[in-house]
Amino acid sequence: MECVKLLKSLAFDRVSSSLSIAFKMLDCVINLCGKVDFKPFVENIMNNQPSMSVVLSVGNRVLVAKGCSEITKIRDELALSESQAVNEACNSLKGIRNIATISYSSSVLESLKLIQPSRVYLSVSHPAREGEKLAKELSELGMDVFLFEDSAYGLIVKNIDAFLIGADAVFDKAVVNKIGSLYLALLAKEFNKPFYVIANRFKRLNDKLKDQYRIVGMPNREITNLNVNVINVYFELIPMEFVNKVFSGGL
Repeated sequence: MECVKLLKSLAFDRVSSSLSIAFKMLDCVINLCGKVDFKPFVENIMNNQPSMSVVLSVGNRVLVAKGCSEITKIRDELALSESQAVNEACNSLKGIRNIATISYSSSVLESLKLIQPSRVYLSVSHPAREGEKLAKELSELGMDVFLFEDSAYGLIVKNIDAFLIGADAVFDKAVVNKIGSLYLALLAKEFNKPFYVIANRFKRLNDKLKDQYRIVGMPNREITNLNVNVINVYFELIPMEFVNKVFSGGL
């Protein structure tokens, strides 16, 4: 079945946003509900995507849901929460002309569609090049996009009005996002630029799920084949002291 195949692939998706993976998982579970035992697939996704809080939050609720209608309700809640976060970001940032971001965030994408900035600046985001994916989608929408190498934000920081990033998890003292996000936060502080995060309420983990959350190392071969020590992680912590505001929908 197509949904079974998709659920298997979501466990190893390294390019799609965490929100996109969560919605795809929910859509497949709703499709399979009452016909196929989907719980092993959901557990596999959670085990293989431990850095994506929305996947953990949604997956945990799906596993204990009492019936198909409750799973549909979870999807509706996620969609509403995301819409509220995007609208809050839009209402706060409408009129900002030049925005920089990083990686691929569907929340950032939807916000930029509404904000309609004059220019968007972002890096390629190695090794999976998900920033290139976002640049392509924004360009196809008619936006003026500047794409560059991951370490080149210093070249454009004086040209921008604000940073806007997504988040893979939100904690009391930090947010988690794509590696390189802390560099952006430090640049924002040094050059006195506002640094905003958009993350719906499903990305804030409860105490139980905090224990399941972890940032994992990725294969050395993505960086090099040399016989040297390699540090390859996709996510990092950005302390809240660098964040001007987290747009979560006001909840």
